[in-house]
Parts: sequence; structure tokens; C-alpha cells
Amino acid sequence: MKHFAALLLLSIEYSSCALYVDLTHTLSNKTSYFPTQTRFNFTEQTATWVNGNYFYASNTFQTSEHIGTHLDAPYHFSNTSWTIDQIPIERLISIDSLIIDVRKQCKQNKNYEITVEDIKQYEPINLNKYFIILFYTGWDVYYSNQSMYSGRISNDNSPDGLQFPGLSVKAADYLVKKYHQKLVGVGIDTLSIDAGQSKQFDVHQILLKNNIYGLENVASLGTVLKELSQPTAYFILHVLPIKIEKGTGAQCRIVAVIQDKISNGTVQ
Repeated sequence: MKHFAALLLLSIEYSSCALYVDLTHTLSNKTSYFPTQTRFNFTEQTATWVNGNYFYASNTFQTSEHIGTHLDAPYHFSNTSWTIDQIPIERLISIDSLIIDVRKQCKQNKNYEITVEDIKQYEPINLNKYFIILFYTGWDVYYSNQSMYSGRISNDNSPDGLQFPGLSVKAADYLVKKYHQKLVGVGIDTLSIDAGQSKQFDVHQILLKNNIYGLENVASLGTVLKELSQPTAYFILHVLPIKIEKGTGAQCRIVAVIQDKISNGTVQ
């Protein structure tokens, strides 16, 4: 509790000179989805004045854990790793973060698999505490169009035919071998950290068995890049998933905090 309080005070200290960017897509019945997952279904249930005295509203929704902007808990692909409720809070709040921009590569190849060389372009990563890497493919511009975002027209529940960028197996292996002590999460602005044509979800398997969680359908990374002092600058990320007992994942609010006290990977 003392540790969490310290983090909260740190965030308050930054707030006076900070810009907050919401990296979360709004959930609705039009939310893009991975074909095997239960789609988001929102129902307006009650919205009324009670006896003319006060207003009361209440709704219901049904959804998969893995719809919209969400966190893949390590247990999603590793039975020995953390469920969503077991992820330590210090791996979610006030985490240093870096965006790796691969838009150019993805524009040329919709099935692009992010390489080790793409990562090395942003090294050295001079961070001595927990951090998250976010991969910016530019795919979020298609988010409101299911066929464009998923890369296929069919509405069935089969994952066959998906086409969108993701990490390569070699890139996932590289991240684990070099950064597993401090890397707590890997995020992307597509349906999956694995590329759409993946059959075995190898990237999920590699990262999650090392308790490195995934963030998928991340929004507004372009906005963050525009506000950073330089493209390779670090910023703070708050990741706030729903705390579901035994959850394999959960929708989450992700907030980037950009302020002039953080530069070159160091909190000044």
C-alpha cells in the first residue's frame, strides 16, 4: 500500500505540467473484434424518471475478455503465469513507455512481422525500471471498419484469412532474452500482438509465459508521437484493466502521461 501511495503522489506531482492522452477505443456494438471472441453487446435497459422525483439509468453488456482495447493476461497462453487479478499493480501504474514506429513497413506489407532490426533502431533502451514497448503500425485508422481492420470480409467465427501486422517470433524471442527482467508489457494498435496470419500464436506463447502481458487495440499512438519532444522519448503509461478473478484478460483504460520532467529515459 505504501508503494502504491508513493506512485500516486508521483503522478500528482507530474499532473501540473502533464498532457494526458487516452489510448483507449470506446466500446460499442460496432467495436472491431477477433473472430473467435464473443462480440461486445450493449443493451440500454433502463432510463427513466422514478415517480417524477429523480432520474435513474442502468444498462447491461456482454463481451469476451479480449474485445476492444484490452490486456492479455499472461495466463491467456501460459497455465503457470498470472491471471489478470494476479498482475502486480507496480507493473501497471506509472510505467515508462516507448513507441516503436513501424508504419512505413506496414504500409508496404499488411502482413508485416516486426523484426529485431526494427527494435534495434530504438536502442539503447536506457531504463532501469519496469517499462512497456508499444508498436505503432498505423492500423488504428481502420478500427471502425471490421473488414479493413481484420483484413478479411467474412463474418464467420474462423480466424482464417486474417491480415494485419504483428510481431515476428524472432522479435519476441529477442525482447524476452534481452529485457525480460524489466519489460512488463508489449502493446500494439492491431487485433493481436501476433500477425494476422499466425496459426499457433507463437508471440503470445513466448511473451506471456515470461509474465509479459499484451496490450491490443491500443488507440491514438500517433497523438502521443506528435506531442513527444522527440520520437524516441519516453513517457509514462497507466494501464487499468478490470480486475476479474481468474481472468485471462480484460478491457482496460490506458492513459499516456507526457510531461517535460521525463526525458532520455530518466525521471528528473
